[in-house]
Amino acid sequence: MDRAIERRIGIRRAWAFAVCMLCAAALAGCAGTGASSGAAAGNDSAELKPADLVWYYPQYGANPDQQLVNDAVNEITRAKINATVDLRPIDFASYEQKMNTIVASSEPMDILWTSNWLFQWSTNAKKGVFRPIDDLLGQYGGQLLASMDEKYWNGGKLGGKTYAVPNYQISAMRPSLVIQKRFIDKYKLDVGKIKRIEDIEPFLKQIKEGDKGVVPFGTTRGFYTNLLYGIDWNVPVYRNDPTPTVLPDVTAEMRANFALMHDWYTKGYINEDAATLKDAAQAYNKGNTAVWFDITGKPGSEVEFKAADGGYDVQLVPLAGSVFVGAGNSMNAISRTSANPERALMLLELVNTDKQLYNLLVYGIEGKHYTKTTGNFIRTNPDSGYFTNTDWVFGDIRNEYLPEGSPPGKIEDTIRANEEAAVSAFDGFEFDPDAVKTEIANVRAVNDEYYPALATGTIDPARFLAEYEDKLAKAGAGVIVQEKQKQLDAWLKAKGKK
Repeated sequence: MDRAIERRIGIRRAWAFAVCMLCAAALAGCAGTGASSGAAAGNDSAELKPADLVWYYPQYGANPDQQLVNDAVNEITRAKINATVDLRPIDFASYEQKMNTIVASSEPMDILWTSNWLFQWSTNAKKGVFRPIDDLLGQYGGQLLASMDEKYWNGGKLGGKTYAVPNYQISAMRPSLVIQKRFIDKYKLDVGKIKRIEDIEPFLKQIKEGDKGVVPFGTTRGFYTNLLYGIDWNVPVYRNDPTPTVLPDVTAEMRANFALMHDWYTKGYINEDAATLKDAAQAYNKGNTAVWFDITGKPGSEVEFKAADGGYDVQLVPLAGSVFVGAGNSMNAISRTSANPERALMLLELVNTDKQLYNLLVYGIEGKHYTKTTGNFIRTNPDSGYFTNTDWVFGDIRNEYLPEGSPPGKIEDTIRANEEAAVSAFDGFEFDPDAVKTEIANVRAVNDEYYPALATGTIDPARFLAEYEDKLAKAGAGVIVQEKQKQLDAWLKAKGKK
């Protein structure tokens, strides 16, 4: 039997076994929601040798009470898996650079946060940074496996092997505008009439003319995304193309987008430092930005934006339908240098299944960093000494408390959005870049030089777009497209679709 098939059958059996075990536990009356870890339940912590773990992950800013929370975390992990964890957060802006340095030094560590947009998981998996965890999941992660359908686990799979544990959160994207409600009210904006990005321009003009010191449209990388233009998310082809043809780096839609952004920039609608900012939040975190673009548009994110933009209420205005893009946007992997990979997996299962531990990591200590109010709601204090605003970094958001102001159905809405989102016709296609690694590196260098300035409107596409496209061509962009087309055609043929 083919080994890849064997692995898939093995994982499915593990899922089925885990589900059966959970059902049996529920019938026996011993499975409280988020009350215990499958790893801890299957292994008496007293029988486990002590282990010390290290976990790297990104955060928005330093927390004075980080060690206090870390100590509280270890009270739980010692009792349940006889392990302590050294939490080592790194600010988002320098996370990738610092992690690359740490990885290059072969520093012993156990868990690393990774994603498809920062500290890229597939690149690092191919480099051998992460340990495949299929065997660990089968032995120590029954409850964790059963907590998510296979389509979420696919977010961390490469070549049939699982390299990371997805953090269950919004796995669908719904590109949206985020607009401060005080300006909506002031100018009586009818958000129901905003169907395209261009529809917001009259409102930006009102802000520019009527609100001195307010940035009408804040951005760091513009708002070009395939999701707005009928282009498949997983592969750059038009969704209605009967003979799927891989598109070039610069499409007609991108040219129009760049022209619009430059027009807005010259009119003073866009923040002048847009091309140099590194973190998206830098475009709105001073509270003086009226509108910005959010590619995810996740349910309940209004509360997070309010906390990050100076406390101003906002409203999300969707510009496109919801598309399932997989769970690779936030995951935790086990390092190849881990001396205790089994315990690291136990910790990940514990974080994802133990409500107390998860909320401790997200919100800190009850009574000091947050206060429970009614039901599942809490009142947070961003100035209390511990405030992450990153529930999606640690684990499964279905375990989280809801900050005041969150929609009561935030979690249910997230689950519904994930289940109802459109799935790519090319779901499962996995581009292997090995044949064009040099070209990809060269194209990345060109993009680093030109894309931020073009996408934010900082430079005139009439002058620089042709130069950009010429350098892309010389860097080998066309070669990459040809290789991607070749692999796509082979994949379609194997699927009987071509």
